[in-house]
Amino acid sequence: MIRRFQIEDLISQDEFGVVFRALDSETGKFVAVRRFFPFGASGGGLHAEEQNAYNIALGRLAGLNHPALRATICGGCDPVDGMPFIATEWVDGDPLQTFLEYGPLPADVATDLITQALEVSELLSHVLAENAVWVETSPQTIIVGNEQSGRGFTFWICPLKWLGGHEKARSLESIADLTEIVMGWQDRKINDQAGQGLAGWLKWLRHSANTITLHEARETLAASIGVEPPPPVRNLVAKATRPPAKRAPKPLSWILPWIINTALALVAAGLGGWYVLHQREEEASRFRPDMTQASSDKLFGKTAVPRAATNPPPNRQAKPPATTPDQVPGDLSRTVIPWTNHGFLLKYSGKEVIVEGPLEAIKFSESGATMYLLFSKELGIDDTRGAVVVRTAPADLSESEITPLIGKKIRLHGTIHIQPYSGTVRPEVRIKTRASIEVVE
Repeated sequence: MIRRFQIEDLISQDEFGVVFRALDSETGKFVAVRRFFPFGASGGGLHAEEQNAYNIALGRLAGLNHPALRATICGGCDPVDGMPFIATEWVDGDPLQTFLEYGPLPADVATDLITQALEVSELLSHVLAENAVWVETSPQTIIVGNEQSGRGFTFWICPLKWLGGHEKARSLESIADLTEIVMGWQDRKINDQAGQGLAGWLKWLRHSANTITLHEARETLAASIGVEPPPPVRNLVAKATRPPAKRAPKPLSWILPWIINTALALVAAGLGGWYVLHQREEEASRFRPDMTQASSDKLFGKTAVPRAATNPPPNRQAKPPATTPDQVPGDLSRTVIPWTNHGFLLKYSGKEVIVEGPLEAIKFSESGATMYLLFSKELGIDDTRGAVVVRTAPADLSESEITPLIGKKIRLHGTIHIQPYSGTVRPEVRIKTRASIEVVE
């Protein structure tokens, strides 16, 4: 089981466990492999009876298909130390927390999120034979699928919740906490009609969280916002156990309404600092190392180290010399890297860099949300490009302002992001201000 997964990247690590992006050698697809620390990073693994209960639960989860649930591939316990792990499908996208940094969700989007969390939890409660919130509700663990994935909000199950000792995490109070977070209502007095009726439901939930079922919570939510009540759980289970239908990738339905609502808010309130959702493609790695003993230890050991933090912003006053593709800079933020050096840039995801090349063209994403600065009119699928999030860009970073630079050599000062595309990956320099574009004399 261990050798089935080829580790690609370390995604996160905390006192509860570590998450990796890995390649499933049996299916050729990417998965998220999570190793748990049931008793903390310094504690031990599961005992024999606990391992048996864990494996039984994993077996019950196999084959469940729901668009808001990241499906369970397999799992088990390390035969050496008893540490549990689980592999779930990988969904390309970004953590919900990333979007919340730009402000609360619109009421209808937040309601959809909460509805999905309750629905998935009710499905899992039927399978695991206990009414509880079985999914992670931290915004950092909820992934918002990108356009390529064709998914919206996706949750993953928290195996530790069925091992006991996590009663509060299984309670509907966790749903109430999530509602407050995504609506920006923490420590605020809210009228019951706020959020199109969501606030009244939240108040009811806070008083009833320990005495109601998930289905009652779903029914009351539907009544509060004026929509049709949810179908019986048997309908939900029947649908979730069918083979998944193939879905063509499509844009997220809630992004456009949010853009429109935010634009209206800007006009009405005259606020210039609002932000809207943008898509930050999931970082990917070009390299796929074999599952050697060293990489196995990295996955199932306790010494993994998360990826390094982003470097400080570059010094805009300095005119650093350009490098050749063979050079490895000591101070990356002061070294100019040719746009053609794709492989080199791929190694520095999340870092502040300076990329130089001729601005040949300006294009937009299909949704129009992102403006791309191209260094070649015939851009290859893995070529470097600049990227500007249109709705958050200042006026002097618009297409009309940048167009006069076409044909000139420029340097982009920004953060490198690795964008999966057409079976490969490309480096993308994200810029936020006009000062990030330097014209080379």
